[in-house]
Amino acid sequence: MTLSALRQDLGDPAIYPEPTTKVDMRETHISLVFLTDQHAYKIKKPVDLGFVDYSTLDKRHEFCQQEVALNRRLSTNVYLDVVALHHDGSHYHFTDTGAVMEYAVKMRRLPASSSLDEHLARGAVSDALIVALAHQLATFHATHPAPVLSSADGALYGSHGRVRADWQENFDQTANLISVLSRDMYTRIHQAVTTFLSQRASWFEQRVTEGRIRDCHGDLRAEHIYVDNESLQIIDCIEFNPQFRYIDVVSEIAFLAMDLERLGFAAHADAFVRAYVEASGDMTLYRLLDFYRCYRAYVRGKVRSMLLQETVPRRDLPRLQRDAEWCFTLAERYAKRLTRPVCLMTTGLIGTGKSTIAQGVAEALDLRLFSSDRVRKERAGLSPETPQRVAYGDGLYSASTSEQTYDALAALARMALQQGDSVVVDAAFSKQSQRTRIQGLAADMGAECYLIDCVAPEAVIHERLEQRMRTPGSVSDGRWAIFPEFLRQYEPVQAGGSELGNAAYIRLDTTPPVEHGVLHALAKIQEGRSAYDSGETPPRSG
Repeated sequence: MTLSALRQDLGDPAIYPEPTTKVDMRETHISLVFLTDQHAYKIKKPVDLGFVDYSTLDKRHEFCQQEVALNRRLSTNVYLDVVALHHDGSHYHFTDTGAVMEYAVKMRRLPASSSLDEHLARGAVSDALIVALAHQLATFHATHPAPVLSSADGALYGSHGRVRADWQENFDQTANLISVLSRDMYTRIHQAVTTFLSQRASWFEQRVTEGRIRDCHGDLRAEHIYVDNESLQIIDCIEFNPQFRYIDVVSEIAFLAMDLERLGFAAHADAFVRAYVEASGDMTLYRLLDFYRCYRAYVRGKVRSMLLQETVPRRDLPRLQRDAEWCFTLAERYAKRLTRPVCLMTTGLIGTGKSTIAQGVAEALDLRLFSSDRVRKERAGLSPETPQRVAYGDGLYSASTSEQTYDALAALARMALQQGDSVVVDAAFSKQSQRTRIQGLAADMGAECYLIDCVAPEAVIHERLEQRMRTPGSVSDGRWAIFPEFLRQYEPVQAGGSELGNAAYIRLDTTPPVEHGVLHALAKIQEGRSAYDSGETPPRSG
């Protein structure tokens, strides 16, 4: 195949089987795409770049067929066929004369104006569209498991070893990109990623064990998503190397979330992630979300930087430079989150579900959990389940014992944060001074602080506390008999005042099912992390 001849012959509208007024061409390092009025013809270049091998006609034919089959999973009536391209000795054509010299993927042409990135630019992306996209992807992932095979080097797809090798390749390839990626930025990202990988290996292996490695799209960017009448068409998945498709779903979701933020739509990114977690039930996704966002931003920065070293039109150089620099800036932003601890604390009346929410969030994010109920009784030499149903302010709940309990909680939280671990401190924190103390501790440790204020109607609280009395083995001694005095002594959070300082405030109605409350808290924490990095005021909402 002669690329120059292909470019010339397929630029002629007369050779196409359907009438067209003109032909536009797009070119990448691995393909040529010819756009007629109604269709697109995608031809693979005869290249072998290691990660992609289109070096023979048979291979290109096979990959064309795979491209059609794989992309039909997420699109309808877009990928039409694989068509042969003949050569009569003088020119290429689509009529059945002469030897078959090439193959093309024939697609229905989707209007550029219907792409998601164009919709974003026009402000035409609704919440409903984001939710529909998330649900479509959750269904797709659920029904497309990855083969239970090892990748070429023996590391399981999506495993800690596989991901570590991918990152090492990135670092090796970018070690000398100082014109775009400064040495200091490179070092900071390298250290953060390396530390995270060394400390969180079990998270990756858990994802593999839980079946979160799926046969994904692999290149989920806004420009590959189209709003086509009432449906969403997702095109251009990776067909040439299954290693890039057999990935953890969080890597896929992080790719689009990063791309949305890169384009300036961080709120849409957060909404998309939340909707996907709601649809899939994959709450542990949040553990690795920023890690994979960092990876996706870094890879895009790398690719854009490499293009700057190739022969590209001079007019494209400033755009490529800006995009590469912005992607590396995003990568560093995400990298900082990997080693910056988080300090969460609950507050609220007894019976509002504080411990249940704290437990759910701690399990989802794998955080260290310190509970006042447990610490109070362990300090007294009692098992956590031993009931202490005394009058309000008596016994283990006297002012002095409570103060000692909160001292112990603060000490435990400080020690964990010093070790770089994130924590959940589960207690009533009924006094403003108690809450302020933890906020100050978090600030001293360089941790983000989140206050989860659990609320519920009194009727719901009453029912919960009565149920607790009927259920043996409860760790909490809160009950309806002491509720009135607790309510009288409780100092509500002054969300609109100066109490919160730099802490993010999450007011959480715990009346709905527990999963709903945990999911809401996780989503708000993720929003808070984004605000922290951008220097914005921490979220203070329900």
